[in-house]
Amino acid sequence: MKHVFDLSETATHELVARQLRDLADQFASGSVDLSYDEEHAPTVVVDPVDVTVDLHTHRHHVELNIRIGWQTADAPHRGPRRGR
Repeated sequence: MKHVFDLSETATHELVARQLRDLADQFASGSVDLSYDEEHAPTVVVDPVDVTVDLHTHRHHVELNIRIGWQTADAPHRGPRRGR
């Protein structure tokens, strides 16, 4: 496993929506380029893609988690991941 990118910030919902749309456009084109390292190639998106969208409302805050995963192109098994 190689850590490529993480982001934690506080921003307006408009800015976050714009960032998510930009990421969605990359995803739709078949690759995601979020690396800090210019020498790291964009990450290729391979079908099928596993998606979980999880919304929790609490008394004083709300959490929306989106988890997206897929096998790499050279993975020996290209079906849905097991054990999730």
